[in-house]
Amino acid sequence: MKLLFAVAFVAGYLPALQPNVLEQAEAAFRAGDVNRASTLARQALQQDANAPAAHMILGVIAAQQQKWVAAGRHFQTVIRVIPQDPNGYFYLGQAKLYQKQWAEAATLFTKALERKYPERERLLVELAFAENEANQSDKALQHLAEAGTPDASVAAQYYAVSAFANARVRRYRQALEAINKALEREPANPQHWDFLITTLIGTDQMTAALREAIRAQAKFPDNGDIQYLFALASYYVAESPLNPLALRNLREVEPDSPRVLLAEGLLYRKQGKTDEATARFLKAAARGVEDSHLLLAIVYRENGDAAAAEREYRLAEKSNPHNGQVLLELGKVALTRGVVVEAVSRLERAVEMMPDNSSAHYQLGLAYARAGKKAESAAQLNAARELDKKQSELQK
Repeated sequence: MKLLFAVAFVAGYLPALQPNVLEQAEAAFRAGDVNRASTLARQALQQDANAPAAHMILGVIAAQQQKWVAAGRHFQTVIRVIPQDPNGYFYLGQAKLYQKQWAEAATLFTKALERKYPERERLLVELAFAENEANQSDKALQHLAEAGTPDASVAAQYYAVSAFANARVRRYRQALEAINKALEREPANPQHWDFLITTLIGTDQMTAALREAIRAQAKFPDNGDIQYLFALASYYVAESPLNPLALRNLREVEPDSPRVLLAEGLLYRKQGKTDEATARFLKAAARGVEDSHLLLAIVYRENGDAAAAEREYRLAEKSNPHNGQVLLELGKVALTRGVVVEAVSRLERAVEMMPDNSSAHYQLGLAYARAGKKAESAAQLNAARELDKKQSELQK
């Protein structure tokens, strides 16, 4: 989301004051001579302290330099002087967006929309982004729908925001479809790849996650986030021999990162060195690597330490509440304890996230049976049998 110079707005107000000075300021800005543009805009303000065009130029320059207080002051002056013009609201909204002040950004974008900001499609995408980050994902999806089919200038951002919002409301198939469309239009954006691989891992689509991680790590050899996801995806596919390569890549990119500890633990796990793996996972957890809690839980569960496993699953859920495997395991814990309502809630979400996971369907079937929902139980148990049958046929 790049802050753009409001050429149309400035041109519309040039006749009001010092047209030659403001035209020169605009031309200097367009040519990349920010210092001259700033100097000329300030000269205009010496003649009229409320000149909106000068404030817009200075506000955009300040925003691009991340001088948010100055940018806000200039955009607020534009709003005060010409309150019915949408541009001041839009650019102040962008400044709030970059400061992660999501609710304020959404409010300002809404005011720009009400005042008919000319680039309506772009505005709706920015508004949807702010709303999604402000935990108003339903509103975000509604505004994306209002934007219609995006043109090329905003298409990548449109589909990325759609992916984020759909994931927030647990519509993972739609989220994956949207992020793939974003990647088609902007394949050089590592954040799109990060979201794609993370979502595939979270929804238990490990083979697909590894396939995309292999592509991404080749595209972004110096990106630590991508190389880390490559290590995770390689681990979760049992037959993958790529963990040593993933570990080497991550060490080269960020040798002092605690994520290297976790990647070492993943390799030790694949080599059957459980004690060494556990030691690495513990160190990674102590240094805040969120995935280490899930891996520790798996190790503790396999070693028969149910209490330690539950503790780590709960820590894993706290750091990443959108992981289907964590939901499945905590659902099983709740069912074992007889807390049926909690079990059903968690297992329903696990099935939403992992519709092809037979264990999730089976456990939900058991939970429904305990809740007295016989028809629902039968449907889930049948789904589990069908998935097991398909898996068996694939292995023949």
